[in-house]
Amino acid sequence: MTPSSPRAWLRVAIPVLKVAVALGLVIWIARRVDFAEGWAAVRSLPVTTISVSIALLLLQALLSAWRWCLLTDMIGQRLKMIGAMKLFMESLFYNQALPSPIPGDAARIFGAINYGLTIKEATLGVVMDRILTLFGLAVVALIGLIIMRAFYGHAFPIPYLAELTALGVAGTVASAVVFSWRRRLFIRFLPEKLHALSDALATFLSHRRTMGIFLLTLVIHGVSVVTLEILVRGLGLPLDWGQAAAAFPPVLLIAMVPISVGGWGLREGGMIISLAVFGIGTTDAATLSVVFGLLQLVVGLAGGVFVLSRPHSGKIKAL
Repeated sequence: MTPSSPRAWLRVAIPVLKVAVALGLVIWIARRVDFAEGWAAVRSLPVTTISVSIALLLLQALLSAWRWCLLTDMIGQRLKMIGAMKLFMESLFYNQALPSPIPGDAARIFGAINYGLTIKEATLGVVMDRILTLFGLAVVALIGLIIMRAFYGHAFPIPYLAELTALGVAGTVASAVVFSWRRRLFIRFLPEKLHALSDALATFLSHRRTMGIFLLTLVIHGVSVVTLEILVRGLGLPLDWGQAAAAFPPVLLIAMVPISVGGWGLREGGMIISLAVFGIGTTDAATLSVVFGLLQLVVGLAGGVFVLSRPHSGKIKAL
């Protein structure tokens, strides 16, 4: 067996496993859902609700592209907004159409190189964007969990989720503080390949725009919560804005766990568990989650227009 065989096997096995997990969760949830009731709720959704929700998801993509531009500006050359938006839409398409985020990230990297960034700048920009997205979502989810306990007297019904999220956020903040204070200690233990990322992190943490970019990240995740609450209103579910701020962020965090395809199954299961705390039934919660996922899919597939016009699209598909 050649050295590359295990890698080739993993490249096939991991996506297949993700598809299997997504299908398994969806089938398990589907057996507990009243499809007639769910379909009736979907048919009753006003066109205005759907239009506003799609507009908000496009706004979210625009804000995410802007944040990416600001990050690349910190690292080296600034990516132009028009190019960043096109590339970000491409990445959404790949993330929705394929069982791995790697092609979407590769699309942004290759595209940024075509727009004038070096391979180092393009790669670091995408990696930093990923790190900030995950950390920002963890912070928003922690805020939601705190709201759920402090104002509604409910604990999220997944054991230790609040504690683990708090530990992750606190650990990240503590690591960033120590890194800023004694960066040389970190570099000694980092492989040479990660030195460039260390430099990029140091630049980000000391930059005057750091807080602004972090607040922008919170706004980006907040758009998802607003979109979900608008869908709640359209479906006629009894969930107010405070409850939405508490219930939805932890679900979005759960959907980020990389064991499914596009969060399908995980998001629906998390939504059912979270909204049950506020008395919303399985069918209504699953319907809300599926509609939200389908609207994300619509926005992601819209990025396919840019993919078809890109000369590097064949290279990305090969990943």
